[in-house]
Amino acid sequence: MNRTITWAATAALALSPLALAASSTAAPAVHAKAGKSYSVTAKVNKDVAIAKEDTVKVKGRVSPKAKGQKVILQQRVGNKKKWTVTGSAKIKKNGTYKLTDKPSTPGSREYRVLKPGSNGIKKGFSKPVEVQVYRWENLAYRTAGPSTNIAAGGVNIGAQFYGASLFTSAANTASTIEYTLGRKCTQLRASYALSDESATGATGAVTVSADGTVVVAHDLAVGTIFADETVDISDAFRLKIDAVATAPATAPTAATAAVATPEVLCTR
Repeated sequence: MNRTITWAATAALALSPLALAASSTAAPAVHAKAGKSYSVTAKVNKDVAIAKEDTVKVKGRVSPKAKGQKVILQQRVGNKKKWTVTGSAKIKKNGTYKLTDKPSTPGSREYRVLKPGSNGIKKGFSKPVEVQVYRWENLAYRTAGPSTNIAAGGVNIGAQFYGASLFTSAANTASTIEYTLGRKCTQLRASYALSDESATGATGAVTVSADGTVVVAHDLAVGTIFADETVDISDAFRLKIDAVATAPATAPTAATAAVATPEVLCTR
């Protein structure tokens, strides 16, 4: 009987190191599972967008697939440090997702996608992707630089009213106005004409220059309208508009040259 007890005790002692070894081997595997994070990829359909017009689509993949679970779209604008939640979507069976955002303000922004932690797997983030957002702004609302004989307001052209326009305030006088764009705008769009208040026989001319390079040049006459023209002003620091309206002898003050509802496409 004593021999049996002694053998059992010896066997137990012999097995103890093996049990400890097995226990120490299994522990790291549990720890590795607990430390695993979701892998998230993200890409955008465009890196330049127009506010209130374009939709930014963010697509990617989550691994492990996590079908039916949510991913969250985050973004931050300019130099802000805080990320803001702006959307969510469900992950598809194959692990992919699609999120959308329609920016309403201009400026550089970053998007990233978060997959919250679940099923013992930690949350994961995609790498940020950058999109530059531009917005159409009325040029007449911007702070002007040097200005001579140019007024801002509404004008009638071709029996149509154009608000927030620029026009000569006196006939037969050279007129000019300048705007600093600071290399933050890429396009200018406007219409060019003599106003309906100009007398028959009136003439005029308008030119637009970007840092000294002429981008628009039109001779004007009653009934001639250069409508909705868009020109490239990329990297322009200063925009300058020169205009003149010459009245006929029969109506020596009835001539107005107009740049109707000019807009510039700018970012912050």
